[in-house]
Amino acid sequence: MAIMEQVSRFEGVEERILEEKSQIQFTEATNVILVVMSGTAQLNGYIPLINTSIFIGNLGLRMELKNKEDQPFVYRIYRFQQYKLRNRQDFQLTYELSKEYVNYNGLVYHKSSNKVRKVSEALYQANKESEQAHLLYKLLFTIEEEFKLQKSQLTEVTFQSVLDYVSINSNKPLKRDEVANHFGYHQNYFSKLIKAETGWSFSDYLAHIRLDKAKVLLLDSSYTITEVSRKIGYQDSLYFSRKFRKQTGLSPTEFRLFKGQKRIFTFQFTGDLLAAGIQPVGTLNWPGNIPPHFVQELGDAFLVPRDDYPTIEQLKALDVDLIIAPSYLYTHPKLIEELEKIAPVFILKWDRWDRLEEAKIIAKLLGREEETASWIARYEEKVARGKELLKPIIEAGETVGVFELRENNQVGVWRSSARGAYNIYKQLELKVPKSIEEDVLMPHKHLVIDEYLISSYVADHMLVIVHTAEQGLRLKESKYWEAIRTKYHSKVYILQLEDFWASEGAFLEHQLDIQVKKLAEGDYIL
Repeated sequence: MAIMEQVSRFEGVEERILEEKSQIQFTEATNVILVVMSGTAQLNGYIPLINTSIFIGNLGLRMELKNKEDQPFVYRIYRFQQYKLRNRQDFQLTYELSKEYVNYNGLVYHKSSNKVRKVSEALYQANKESEQAHLLYKLLFTIEEEFKLQKSQLTEVTFQSVLDYVSINSNKPLKRDEVANHFGYHQNYFSKLIKAETGWSFSDYLAHIRLDKAKVLLLDSSYTITEVSRKIGYQDSLYFSRKFRKQTGLSPTEFRLFKGQKRIFTFQFTGDLLAAGIQPVGTLNWPGNIPPHFVQELGDAFLVPRDDYPTIEQLKALDVDLIIAPSYLYTHPKLIEELEKIAPVFILKWDRWDRLEEAKIIAKLLGREEETASWIARYEEKVARGKELLKPIIEAGETVGVFELRENNQVGVWRSSARGAYNIYKQLELKVPKSIEEDVLMPHKHLVIDEYLISSYVADHMLVIVHTAEQGLRLKESKYWEAIRTKYHSKVYILQLEDFWASEGAFLEHQLDIQVKKLAEGDYIL
């Protein structure tokens, strides 16, 4: 017979009504499940509750409900206790009351299913103790499964999903109507939509995606032109060559030999150029491309002001022989077409590559493999020293996470490609909280959560990036972050966005220095 590590006991249920324009405060001596029956309200000043909301709170949690609407708020409180196995000896099992069933702020989600509704209604009607025990277990299990599923689907589905699908499958014989049907669009509406979103027709957008992938493949001399053509989705290599020359002004073979450029303009990836020992003749001057700390290293480079792009006249005056741009520039098709008239344009996927692989690709394009290899060796030596330095500081089993305070009381939890997280997760190989591993790193997606949910992603060491001094103050005074420090005993370190916005090449090395110094010196909020 299996031994239960945890058992639950049903304590009762009560339906309550909070009249319009009123509020109430109460504390339950048990864990609670709050199921909204009708109306809307606000819980504890920051949690919205609607008629499909579910909330689970720990025993002793003080709850304040405010109904600001002109209709009653009807809800049910299901009370239960949770016990965990403390000791097993001979044929006797000893359980003790568990004071924390969910995280400090509770568990909440807003689209409960009919299944949850049916089970909760059955529990509300049940009279027999055995039936209540079974239904309570079923209700808790169903709620937790739904909560996990909804967390995995937090990323909003937009037309970007369509564009990502086209990019991922661009090597296949994609047809406009098939893609439209796949996403449930009428063909004519889909044509108008993709034109509105990208500025290109479907076929033109697909061609640009394919040819930009071809430029990356052409850097690998082991592929023949025919192999490159087929890998990107063109079976006819002559047709591919004509399309390539039309876009770039070079044949695939000429592009492959096109190295040693001296006058480069970068829209992004500037840190990779610096790692290769190259200064661009021009770039965008904003922290998302180059941290302020590095601006002086650009010498007399032409710096385009923040929130602006260079004019065609400015680029012509710079006499550039190569333009490097990120894939998000696809939303400016007219600009790309104008750029292609000035010099070859190399568009690389943004925020998708392994950071060191990205640096190697740029190095191949520029014929600077040796210089970048030397930089990587220096960077990896710093990583090794950092690991040794942090061994006695970060104890075995302790976790580390990278976060960013956002506007509207939200927090970003970043995958390894952003905000210097590559150093923490990939290079220093520090242990990651299970929730970040499952919800961010494994699906390889960024996550933005409401601040009151931060305890679901708590780490022993939390590197938190702030935009402003006011956010730094918020990090110190917010009740959620205070709970992180006092209840979970986490160490919270403040980092500045301007140092961590761009994470390519040389910038990554600088971020490693900051991160290791913060952790090693114990520079956290007291």
